[in-house]
Amino acid sequence: MLATFLALFVGIPRGALPRRAVFVALVIFTGLLAAFSLRALSSSGGTAGRLAHHLPLLGAGALGIVVFLAAATWLAWRYPDWAMLIVVVLAPLRVGLSLGSTQKNLLIPLYLVLLAVGIAEVVVRDRLLVSRNWRPDPVRVALAIMIAVMGVSSLWVGLKYAPHAKAFADALIELFAFFLPFAVLYYVVYRYTSDARRLSRLLITFVASGAVLAVIGIVQFPFRVAIVNRAGVAHDIAVGQPFRASSLFWDPNIFGRFLALVMLVGAALFLTARLRRADEGRRRAMWLAATAVVLAAIAFALTLSRSSIAGLLLGATVLEMAWLGRRKGALAVLVTVLILAVGLAGITAVRHPHHLRAKLETNIGLNKLTGGRYFLVKAGELMFERHPVTGIGLGGFPLAYRHYRTSHAASLALNDSHTTVVTVAAEQGVVGLIAFAGLLATFFGTTLRKRRFGADRRLYLWQASLVACVLAIFVHSFTYNAFFEDPYMWLFMALASAVATRLVVAPPKTFSSATPAGGEWSPAAAAKAAARDRDAGAATPR
Repeated sequence: MLATFLALFVGIPRGALPRRAVFVALVIFTGLLAAFSLRALSSSGGTAGRLAHHLPLLGAGALGIVVFLAAATWLAWRYPDWAMLIVVVLAPLRVGLSLGSTQKNLLIPLYLVLLAVGIAEVVVRDRLLVSRNWRPDPVRVALAIMIAVMGVSSLWVGLKYAPHAKAFADALIELFAFFLPFAVLYYVVYRYTSDARRLSRLLITFVASGAVLAVIGIVQFPFRVAIVNRAGVAHDIAVGQPFRASSLFWDPNIFGRFLALVMLVGAALFLTARLRRADEGRRRAMWLAATAVVLAAIAFALTLSRSSIAGLLLGATVLEMAWLGRRKGALAVLVTVLILAVGLAGITAVRHPHHLRAKLETNIGLNKLTGGRYFLVKAGELMFERHPVTGIGLGGFPLAYRHYRTSHAASLALNDSHTTVVTVAAEQGVVGLIAFAGLLATFFGTTLRKRRFGADRRLYLWQASLVACVLAIFVHSFTYNAFFEDPYMWLFMALASAVATRLVVAPPKTFSSATPAGGEWSPAAAAKAAARDRDAGAATPR
C-alpha cells in the first residue's frame, strides 16, 4: 500500500510506470481497505458491530456510499473551485467513533469530499498521468519519506508491551485516518493552487470560516454551553478548571491554535488590502479582514490556551519581520512579546489560582501545572532510551505508557504524548527524528526566500503568513502534539510549497540585460532593464 500510494503522492514521470499496474494496485488497496474496515466494525460493539453482521443492510449502505461518491465526484469534476472551498471549510469538523476499544475523532466529512476530489482530479481528469513539465516538489518528497518511516514502524508496534493485533490495528487506524487522507489533501491543494487568484480564494475562505467559528465560541462562552465533548468539559469543571470556549472543536487548545492561524492569515490579507489602489473594494477588504481578526482575537482569549499563545508569538514574529523588515520588525516583535507574556501570566493565574509557587517546586505539582505533560515527556524519553533506533512503532505511545511511566502519581487516563518531537522519538526512534528534521529543514528552507518574490510584495506577505502558520502549529505541537494530525498543517504546507514552486520563478542565473555588472540580480535592475527594452522597441521602426 505504501509503495503505490507514495509513488502516486510524489508523482511518477510520464512512462515511468504503466498506468494499468497502478490502477490494478489501487483496486487491490481499495478492496483491502474495505475488508479491514469491515473487520474493524465487526469487532466493535454497539450499532456498528451489529450492522457489520447484517449483510443486506451492509450492502444497501455500501450501495448508497457508491452513489453518493459518484455524485460528489461529478460535482467536484464539474466545479473544482467550489469543491476546494468546501474542503477548506470542512477541514476542522470531526466525528467521534468507537473502533474496537478505541475512541477516535475522525474527520468523516473531509474524508468523503477529499475522496471525491481526488478521484475527479487524479483518475477522471488526468487518468493517473503526470504532466510533461513534471518536476518533484521537495516538500512532498520529504513528507513521503516521513509517511514511509511511520508506516513501516507499524510492523513492530506493540511487541513486548501490548498485544500485537490490537497495537497493529491502532497503527493502521492512525495511518488511514490521518496520514494518508491528509497526504491527499496536500496533493489536491498543491495541484489546485496554480495562480494568485486561486490562492486568495482559499485564504479568504479560511479566514471567513474562522470568523464564523469564532462567533460560535464567543456566543458559547457566556452561556457555558458545551457543543462538542460535553463529558470532557464537565470533567474539567468538576476538577476546578474554568469553562473554556471550544466552538465546534473537540478541545479548547485546538480551537486556540486554529484561531491563531486565522489571525495570522487575516492580518496578511489586511496588510495586502492596503497595497491596493484607494477604492471602495480596498476599504471593504480591509474592513472584512480586520473584523475577522478582531473576532478571532476575542475568541482566542476565551479559550484560555497557553500553548496557543506560544504558537501565535512565533508566527507573528515571522509575519512582522516580513512586513516591517528587521529594524522596525524587532520593535513590533518586542511589543508582541510583552502583550502575549502578560496574557500568558493572566491565563495561568486564572487556571491555577491556588498554590502556584508551590506547584513549581515539586514534580507532581509541575505535572499538574502542565496538565499532565511532565510525566508524559518522561515516559517518552524512557521509550526512546529502550528503543533508540526504530522506536516502539506508530501509535504505540498510549499502549506503552502503562509500562514506561516513571511515576505512579501520573493518571493513566492521560496516556497520549502531548509533544510531537517526543512522540516521534518514542515511536520511530532516531530514524523518525532524522526524517522529521529533514521535513522541517526542507519546508522552511525552500518556501520563504524573499529574493524569489521580487517586487510582488502582496504574494510575499501571503507566503509569510503561510510559513508563520506552519511554524505556529509546530511550536504548538511541543505542548499539545497533533502536528501531523492537524489537517491545516498539510493545507498550509501545500499552499506555501505551491507558491514557492509554481507561483514564483527563481531569478535568472545567467547574465542578461537585467543583471548588473556585479552579477547580482535585483527587482530594481529587472525593472530598469524592462523599461530600456520597451523604449528600444518603441524607437525601432516596424
